[in-house]
Amino acid sequence: MAKAKNGEASDQRAEVPPSIWERLEATPRSGRTMLTHQQIAEAAVALADAEGLEAVTMRRLAERLSVATMALYRYVDSKDELVELMIDAVARPESLTADLGDWRAVFREVAARHRENVLAHPWLVAAQSQVPNLLTPARNEITERMIGALEPLALTGDQKMQFIRAVDAFARGAANAEANRRMMMERRGHGADGDVRLLLRSSMQWLVRSGRYPRMAK
Repeated sequence: MAKAKNGEASDQRAEVPPSIWERLEATPRSGRTMLTHQQIAEAAVALADAEGLEAVTMRRLAERLSVATMALYRYVDSKDELVELMIDAVARPESLTADLGDWRAVFREVAARHRENVLAHPWLVAAQSQVPNLLTPARNEITERMIGALEPLALTGDQKMQFIRAVDAFARGAANAEANRRMMMERRGHGADGDVRLLLRSSMQWLVRSGRYPRMAK
């Protein structure tokens, strides 16, 4: 029975299709190609920036690119692959300039850039939880840069990755929370930069007056 299960697992691994990035590397550019994956990604990003991630459908994107909907499936197999292209397009590793000799500066810049991207493209919050694979070339370039900055430190490979994941989790959590707050304030008519304390004031005053939360009140 154990052997059968192991065989099934091997079969399942063998059936995993290549990623869109692997296919892009393996497929020679054809003279008949109407679009590039960069054009598709840029159009999808513009649509998501204007109307949100839910607006990015194959039909809407095809209209924006002036092609037939089915023509897009020559380039991407699914909406998830399209979202991967979008995430990769806004990562912009080439814009990172901090000195690799200063790992703190490198990590600070990566965290700050992630915040900038999330605030500029709020759909990233949903996008990053929608696709199963965030190992895009641009994101991997950023990780490679962070590993390079840690090279002088006496850390194992696992420790370096734990360090990177910790900083990424902190930056992602802080940026996503800020983006969600800004979107919530806009939906309620207070403007993205409105003071959330004014929105929550009545609830907070009631909680404090209730006497149930003395530490919070203090």
